[in-house]
Amino acid sequence: MAKPEENQAVESSTGADSEKNGRVVTGHAARYAKVYSFFGFRHAYNFPLWVIFAGGMLAFSLSRLSDLDFDYHFKNGFALVPGYWYYFHVGLRRVGMIMHLATVLLAASLMVLQFTPVIRKKFITFHRINGYTVLTLLLISNGAACVVLPHKQGGGFRTSTQTAEAFLVIITTVGMTMAWWNIRRKQIDQHRAWMLRTMFYMGTIITSRVINFISAPISRLGNYYGVWSCDELDFLYKNLQVPFPETEYPQCLFPNGTLDSSLRVAVEATELLTKPEQFGSSQIQPFGANLWICIAVHFIGVEIYLGLTPNETERLRAISYEKQLEAGYAHPGSAGLTADRWGDAMKWSPAR
Repeated sequence: MAKPEENQAVESSTGADSEKNGRVVTGHAARYAKVYSFFGFRHAYNFPLWVIFAGGMLAFSLSRLSDLDFDYHFKNGFALVPGYWYYFHVGLRRVGMIMHLATVLLAASLMVLQFTPVIRKKFITFHRINGYTVLTLLLISNGAACVVLPHKQGGGFRTSTQTAEAFLVIITTVGMTMAWWNIRRKQIDQHRAWMLRTMFYMGTIITSRVINFISAPISRLGNYYGVWSCDELDFLYKNLQVPFPETEYPQCLFPNGTLDSSLRVAVEATELLTKPEQFGSSQIQPFGANLWICIAVHFIGVEIYLGLTPNETERLRAISYEKQLEAGYAHPGSAGLTADRWGDAMKWSPAR
């Protein structure tokens, strides 16, 4: 979405030596400089961060593409938890989940290209088109997520997860909107900041998968229960082609032996794979709390990174000033959403 950043000179490398800030770098440092310069990075520290975070998002997105085989892999592959299929096998939520998966996985994969500097500098038109594609896909994905959110697997614990997921929808939508508006106003420094924030917010779901896997054994402490409907239990066991566990949940049956589908029962959270509803309950119970923790970690992490790179922010603001001045904006350097125009920060002026 952003226009090319001017004066982003890539350090030149010749043979085994390269020059950096007036000094000669040799050996492994020179070879490393060739690697990160090839991808367009100006600083050595950016490249490993790009590999970890952008690479992680790309790997996760590609690994989950198999979920688009909705009636086989998503249903049977335990991509989420046992019992989830009950809510998504038919109806509006099925459509919403398919749309959400198709758009968010593509958006996350394409977003990685937005953070690859060599593409920004050498393929400007592609960068802009790709940016608007990511924006459109993310908005569609968030709309589809809103269709999915109301499901109630797990009972009361679901409300914590619903609020966290709704919050992610809000902050990613706001983040992408802020990034789009700032680049429209040629405020490149703020565009960078909001694109970084949005990417980190989106990455929350990846971290939450890891944390949930680690925290699932909390059920071993005992006395954790979820709430399932008898109809949900019956659907789960029919899909597994296993008889309904009448001895475990006798209250689900009328005296004549038929199922009381409207009744809800407590399901203990355990890690017993032989009891899929209990295993599913063990995965559901901690997820809401884990998601909130991951949101907080990602919020703090991206702000720390932005706070540690003030020189890059200032460099891009100087470029923004030149572009806004050339375009005839009333407040060059601050034509976007900046703190000196909308808050009580000191008025920014270019370095002389």
